[in-house]
Amino acid sequence: MGTLYSRRVKARTLGYLIISIAAISCLIVAVPHADSVRETPVLLLAPLSFAVGLAVALAGPRASAGILHAGLAGGTILVAWTNHFVGPSALFPIVYTWMALYAFAFFRRSEAMAHMGLIGLSYALVLTGQDASSPVVRWLLGIGTPLVAGLLVSQVVRLAAARTEILQGSETRIRAIVESAPDAFVTVDDQSTVLVWNREAERMFGYTAQEAIGRHVADLILDPDRKSAHEERRDKALAEPADTPPSRYELDMGRRDGSRFPAEVTLQRVDGEDGPFLLVFIRDATDREEREREREQLYREQAARQEAEHMANMVSGLQMLLDAALSHGRLEEMMAALLPRLCEVLGGDIASIFLVAEDTGQLVLRASSAGLPDEPVIAVVESHISAQVRESQSPLLINDPPPENLADPAMRGVSSVVAVPLMAGEHATGVILVGVDAPSHFDDDNLLLLGLAADRVALAVDHAMVFEREHRIAETLQRSLLPERLPHLPGLEVSARYIPAASEAEVGGDWYDVIPLDSSRVGLVMGDVAGKGLAAASMVGRLRSAMRAYATEGHEPAQVLTRLNELVVSEVGDSEMATLVYLVLDPAAEEVRWVNAGHPPPLVLGDEQPWFLEGGRSVPLGVMPFPSYEEAAAPMPAGRALLLYTDGLVERPGELLDDGFKRLARAVADSPCGADALCDHVLRRLVPEGAMADDVALLSLFAPQLTDRFSLEMAPEPGQLASMRALLRRWLHHAKADAADIAEVLMATGEAAANAIEHAGGTEELEIAAVIADGEVDITVRDRGRWREKTTEGRGRGLMLIRELMDRVEVTPSDAGTTVRMRRRLRTLASDSASS
Repeated sequence: MGTLYSRRVKARTLGYLIISIAAISCLIVAVPHADSVRETPVLLLAPLSFAVGLAVALAGPRASAGILHAGLAGGTILVAWTNHFVGPSALFPIVYTWMALYAFAFFRRSEAMAHMGLIGLSYALVLTGQDASSPVVRWLLGIGTPLVAGLLVSQVVRLAAARTEILQGSETRIRAIVESAPDAFVTVDDQSTVLVWNREAERMFGYTAQEAIGRHVADLILDPDRKSAHEERRDKALAEPADTPPSRYELDMGRRDGSRFPAEVTLQRVDGEDGPFLLVFIRDATDREEREREREQLYREQAARQEAEHMANMVSGLQMLLDAALSHGRLEEMMAALLPRLCEVLGGDIASIFLVAEDTGQLVLRASSAGLPDEPVIAVVESHISAQVRESQSPLLINDPPPENLADPAMRGVSSVVAVPLMAGEHATGVILVGVDAPSHFDDDNLLLLGLAADRVALAVDHAMVFEREHRIAETLQRSLLPERLPHLPGLEVSARYIPAASEAEVGGDWYDVIPLDSSRVGLVMGDVAGKGLAAASMVGRLRSAMRAYATEGHEPAQVLTRLNELVVSEVGDSEMATLVYLVLDPAAEEVRWVNAGHPPPLVLGDEQPWFLEGGRSVPLGVMPFPSYEEAAAPMPAGRALLLYTDGLVERPGELLDDGFKRLARAVADSPCGADALCDHVLRRLVPEGAMADDVALLSLFAPQLTDRFSLEMAPEPGQLASMRALLRRWLHHAKADAADIAEVLMATGEAAANAIEHAGGTEELEIAAVIADGEVDITVRDRGRWREKTTEGRGRGLMLIRELMDRVEVTPSDAGTTVRMRRRLRTLASDSASS
C-alpha cells in the first residue's frame, strides 16, 4: 500500500479529516443543541483541530510516516476530548469510523490495529465519564463498526495495490520496450488517430510524441495524395481477423523538414477494450540498397581475400616444404625428399624429375616418387610430354594424357598431368612433372603452383649438380696432392687415410707425407693449410715439394720448419697460414724427434695408456716472420705406434678441443696392432657414416717387435738395399752379434740381394728371411724371377764374395725363382754357447 498512495495524498487526506473535526465541533455549537454541551471547551478545541489539520495537510510530500502517525493519533485524541465535552452523540462513532478507515487505508494492518487500540481506549474513557445507559454496547458499536469496516477497506486496498503494482510494472516494461525499439513504433485507432509515438518515431519524422498523439497519422508522414491509399490499407487490416499475420509493404514517407525517404512498414491488427487498433512498425530503408551494394562488395572482397589467403597458404606451405626438401646438399637426396612433398601440396599421386645428362645432352629420368625403373628412361621430343616441355620451355597442363606420351612408366594411367621446365638462365636443364589419378584433375592454379616451385627447384638442382661436379673435381685434385702410394719401409708398417668433408665442394688444405731419409730414418709429416679452394691446394703443393727437398737435404726438423715458415711468409697473400707437425723416426736408435707448428699433437700407442707428444710446440707457419722452432725427442722402442691426424678428427661444434683429444685417447685405448688396423679403428669409432663436417686425414706408423726370426719383403729396387741392411743390422744387434759379424753378414746379404735384383730381372718383391740357432745365423734370399747368366767379363764376383764371407752358401735356381741360402757361425754367440 506504500506504493499505491503518495505522501502528498496521505498528508492531505489526514489534514482534511482533522479539519473536518473542527468543522463538526463548530457546527454542533452553532445549531441548537442539548444543555449538556459545554460550548467553551468545544470552541477552544475547534481551532486547535483546525491548526493541526492544516499543518498536516501543508506538510504534503515532506510528511514522514512519523508525522502521519502523530497526526492521526492527535486527531483521535481531539475527537475524544470533543466527544467528552459534547456528551453522548451518535455523530462521534461515525468520526471514529473515519479515523479507523484512514488507518486501514494508508497504514499497514499492524499499524492500523495500533491506532484502533488508541481509538478504542479513547472512546472507552469517554463513555466512562458519561452517564449513559449501556456503555459497553455503545462502545462495541462505536469501535466494532469502524474495525470491521477498516478491515474490509484494508483488504480491498491491499488487492487494489497489488493489481496496481502489476499493471504499473507491465506498463513500465511495455513502455520501455516501445521506447527502446530500433524501429519507429506508432499505434493508431480505427480513425488513424495516433495513440502511441515512440522515441525512434520522434527521431525519424521530427515530431515529438506530444505533437503527434491525437493527430491523423497520414498528416504526419504521408503525402496528401497517398492518404486515400493509406485508409484503404487501414480498413483492410481492421477487417481481417485478429490472428492474421502482419502485412508488410514499402512506402515513400516524408519528414517534418520535407525530406523524403523509403520505408519498410509492418502493420498488425490488435483488439483492445475500446475496439480494434493498429500497431505500425516503420524502418528507414534509405541505406538498404547502399548496404546491399556494400554487402555484395564485401562478399566479393571476402571471396577474393579468401582465395588470396588460400593461395598464400598454399604458396607458404609449398615454400616450407621446398625449404625442407631443398636443404639436402646431395642431388639424389634432395629429389627424393622433394617429390613426395610436391605431391602433397598439389594433391597429386605421382611426381618425377627429368634432367639433361651432361655427357649426352639427353633428357633422362633421374627421380620418381614411385621409384626408378631398372633400365634408364630417356624422353624424346617426338613422343614424350617431358621432352616437349623442355623443347618449348613452356609449362603444360594436359587432362587424360595418352599413356605413350608419358616417359615415366609409373605415371602412365594418370587422369591429369602438369609439367614445368626447370630453367637455368635461358636453358632448360630438366622438367618436373606431377600427375593425379582419376577422378581428380589439375587446373591452372596447380600449374601456377608448380611453376612457382620449379623456379626454386631449378636453382637448387643446378646448384646441386654444380656442387657434385665440383666436389668430384675437388676430391680428385685433393687426392692428387697426396702421395699416390706410401713408400715401403722395411721393418715398419705405415698407413694413411683421407676423408673429404661431406659438405665441401672445394679442395681442402689437409695433407700428409712419408719421407724416407736415409738407411734407417723416416720422416712423417701432417699439415693443414688454412682456407679452401685452389689457393689452399697451391699452398699444399708448394709445402709438400719444399718439405721433401729440405728433409732429404739432411736438415734437422727445426731447420726444416724454419725454412718452410720463410716460404709461407714470402707468399703474396697476407692470410696464408698452415699448421704442420714433422717427426723423424730412427728405429735403430729407437727414438723419435719432432717439431710442432700449431698442429694437434701426435698420439703414441703401445704403452698401457696412449699419450700425446706435447713438446716442441710453436706458432703455425706464416704467423710470425721469425718464430723459434725447437725440437723435442722421446723414446720410440719397437712395439709402439704413432698416429698423426688433422683437427677435423677431434673438433666438434660447441665443444672444447681438449674434449676431442680425450675422446681420441679413449677410442684408441683398445685399438688392434698394425698401422692399417689402427686407421680403420679410429675412423670406425670417431667418423660417423657419411663423413665429417671437415676434412679428416690420418697417418699411422707401427714398429713391430723384433723376434728371433727375421722376415722382410722388399721391392726389387736398388734404393731399398740401404733400408734392408739397416733393419737387418737392428735385428743382428738385437741378437747380440758383435760388430765384425754384423758387418760381414750385412755385406754378404746385401750382395745376394743386389745380385737378385740385377740378375733375376723380376718385378715381384724379394723375400729375405733369417734365423739364429746354436750360434749360427741362417739367411735366405729368394726372388721370383729366372736367374740370368753373366753377360760381361768380370761379372760373378759377388757370389765369390758371398762365399768368402759366409761359412756355407747354396744357390738353388728354379722356374719359380732363385734361392740363395747363406750360413755363418757368429763368434760372440758361438763363444757364449761353448762356455755354457
